Amino acid sequence: MSEAYNPETKIYEELEALEIEARQFAQKRDNVKDPQDRKMYEQQLSEVEGRIAVLKKKLKR
Repeated sequence: MSEAYNPETKIYEELEALEIEARQFAQKRDNVKDPQDRKMYEQQLSEVEGRIAVLKKKLKR
């Protein structure tokens, strides 16, 4: 292994994946007409945003 291990790399990768997921949930929420579906997407988006916030805090340490 020629690369040095950097634990932050895994956090950045997970953060990027979660940001993509958040954008997808936001798009789905914006395009859905059923209020129940909209609420479900809002809840999923909120959960993903919470996970993003936790990872960003880890990076600031």
